[in-house]
Amino acid sequence: MSANKKKTNQITAAIIQTAMMVIFVTVMAMVFYAGIKKAYSFGYAIFGSGPVAEPPGTDKVFVVEEGMSTSECLDNLEKSGLIRDKNVALIQEFFFEYEIYPGTYTLNTSMSVREILAELNEKPPEETTKAAPETPAPTSTEEETREIIEGDE
Repeated sequence: MSANKKKTNQITAAIIQTAMMVIFVTVMAMVFYAGIKKAYSFGYAIFGSGPVAEPPGTDKVFVVEEGMSTSECLDNLEKSGLIRDKNVALIQEFFFEYEIYPGTYTLNTSMSVREILAELNEKPPEETTKAAPETPAPTSTEEETREIIEGDE
C-alpha cells in the first residue's frame, strides 16, 4: 500500500502544481492586459486628448504666479477644470517644449491641452498703467509771466 499511497501523493502534487501554474499565468495575463490597456489610454491621451467640454465651453480666468513650478501650474489647471489629467499635460509640455510664463490668462474649457499650453507659452502683454499726464515744460513767455506775478506779490 505504501507504493500506492506514494503514487497517489505524486499525482496529487502534480495536479496541484499544474493548477497553481494555471492560476499564476492567468493572473499575470490579467495584470498585463490591464497594464497594456492603461498604457494605451495614457498614450492616446498624450497625442489625441480632447477638450474637457464641448464648444462653446466656459471662459475661466487663470493666473500663473511668478515662481510657480510647472507641476503646480498644471495641478491648478486640473483643479480648475481646464484639463483632465495633469500628467498628460506635463508630458506634452516636456515633449512639445512649451514654457509656461507668469501672467493672467483667459482660458476656455473647450480648449485642448495643447491649445492651453500654447496659450500659456506666449508671454502675456505687459499691463500698462496709466500715468498722470505730464505737464509740458513751461515756455519762456510762461516763465516771464510767473516772474511778473511772483514779483507783484
